[in-house]
Amino acid sequence: MVQYLGAERCYGSLFMYADITNHSFFPKHRIRFGPTVFVSKQLAPSLAIDLQYITGEAYGETTDYYFKGNLNDVSLTGIFFINQLGASPGPVRDRWNFYVKTGLGLNFFRSRLHQQADDSFVQESDLGMPSGRYLVYGYDPYDPETKTSHQMDIIIPFGAGVLYRVNRHFDVGVETSMRFSASDNLDNVLTGSSNDRYMYSGINLSYKIGKKDKRHMRWTYRGYGFNLFGRPRKDPLQDEVNRLEEEIKKFAADRGPVKKDSVIISQSLTTIYEAVSVRSILFGENARIQFDTEDQVLMAEAVIDMKHNPGKFLELYGYVDPGDSGDLEALSRQQCEKVKDFMVNEMGADADYIRIVPRGAEDAFRSEGGDTTPKGRMANRRVDMVFKN
Repeated sequence: MVQYLGAERCYGSLFMYADITNHSFFPKHRIRFGPTVFVSKQLAPSLAIDLQYITGEAYGETTDYYFKGNLNDVSLTGIFFINQLGASPGPVRDRWNFYVKTGLGLNFFRSRLHQQADDSFVQESDLGMPSGRYLVYGYDPYDPETKTSHQMDIIIPFGAGVLYRVNRHFDVGVETSMRFSASDNLDNVLTGSSNDRYMYSGINLSYKIGKKDKRHMRWTYRGYGFNLFGRPRKDPLQDEVNRLEEEIKKFAADRGPVKKDSVIISQSLTTIYEAVSVRSILFGENARIQFDTEDQVLMAEAVIDMKHNPGKFLELYGYVDPGDSGDLEALSRQQCEKVKDFMVNEMGADADYIRIVPRGAEDAFRSEGGDTTPKGRMANRRVDMVFKN
């Protein structure tokens, strides 16, 4: 994956929500368009940061007054891509990214309050205050034609947007954000029930800075086992798998003669299941068994096969001897259930990917004379674990 550093230039509108306006969603007067520039850094498939600069005009009016000015907005925001939370985390249809963003910024602005009747500057005395100061910010309060330092205010932006990947070089998007001011002075009127705020909406075009022959992280898929920050997430079952693998290696290194005679079974497993990875657990009469070390190692090997091949099924074929009493199919199912329960509860196997196939006394092993030998009866009472990779 390649990290992403991008630059965007955007043109859109700024809608003011101040005491002096009528708070309409789409203002009726003086809609102006201004540029904004982003520099964006992708930190992980789910997270990015934006440094944004917005400039534009500010205007609002009532019956008696109107204010006019300009603002320069600089903010640093964190971006969270919500499509990385889905069952298949990544760009939707390999083209779309949806995100929310918030952060902190500064607004540097100038504004002056005017009379509607003759466009003259409004003084505090016009509003009943005993003062000769003019209602201005960023201008000399006694000489409103003379500029001074910009008024600075803290803003908190909160917004959302959507991006469309055109190719490896360019993205296009639409974004809107409400920017909340920490004070009530953008419109020069210090009255009202809330602080001033303004909304930015625009269409942007961004260009990828970096290797063009690889996707950047904004358009990659957060794979299984990785957290929202793109770092590997520890599998709680991995320690158990590692422990089982060590036990298997140890058992294979010093194992002596196999206690259970499996020669009769091994002669026909490949033919029956058309699979190489077949392991058998032998039972006593009426499904009696106590899993010993060899049984547990065989089951552990099957569990490891499942974890190394997600989505593949392990099939448990249960068999009993024709001479056993009772419902033979139910008895073979009971044997399969015991194996499955141990693998799921003790070894962390996924129960959804284990299939039970009770076969009863089908395909019983018999001698050439038709009788079942003691070894044959032991071989008939078994569960075959079949994993087809």
